[in-house]
Amino acid sequence: MELPRLIRLLLVTGDRNVAGWLLRVLEEAEPGSMKLARTIAPGDDACVLAAGIHADVILLDIEAGGIAAIAQLGAVCPAPILVLAAECDGAARVRVVRAGARGVVLKRDAPGTIRKALRKVKEGELWLDRVTTGQLLKELLAGAPQPGELPASGKIASLTARESDIVRALLEEEGASGRELAARLRISEQTLRNHFSSIYRKLGIPNRVGLVAYATRHRQDAAG
Repeated sequence: MELPRLIRLLLVTGDRNVAGWLLRVLEEAEPGSMKLARTIAPGDDACVLAAGIHADVILLDIEAGGIAAIAQLGAVCPAPILVLAAECDGAARVRVVRAGARGVVLKRDAPGTIRKALRKVKEGELWLDRVTTGQLLKELLAGAPQPGELPASGKIASLTARESDIVRALLEEEGASGRELAARLRISEQTLRNHFSSIYRKLGIPNRVGLVAYATRHRQDAAG
């Protein structure tokens, strides 16, 4: 039997109760599958500390850190960010994903749901409901270049041949998980995540939803 792959979590919160809650959630996980690597408080030192911690997923308590913390943490730590909130309506979910998060879980969600979201995000997927995903795609597909922004043709031309292959595979198998895409491309999941990070940076988009929308809008150039 294949052993579970350990997911190292970095929790960003200023609330000790949240840290205790997460430990209880992880206690029910399959042995050896998830570990809380460290808890840090939001603030000026959070990014410095996060940069030195090897984490697979960052769980950000949005009530403590605020939306601005998403971009700040994302700039220094390559791990995907999952937002933790007490409540989060559709508009708020769209804002946090625009800021660079991979999705939102609520503090009242079942422990199994929290663990599933952490696994999906670690695998390179998004954790969003259909309404939020639809709204994001609608906005991205209708979006226009900002003043001074590099034209789409220039951005697409900056992709390597391998990155173009990944975009093509994503369009052909839009619902595939990160693991399935990696298997199709015959690369490791970590290598796939590294390629995605490079693609996001070059195209100026925050995540996989943005990539699907961008590539759909510019399908002929982006997918080869």
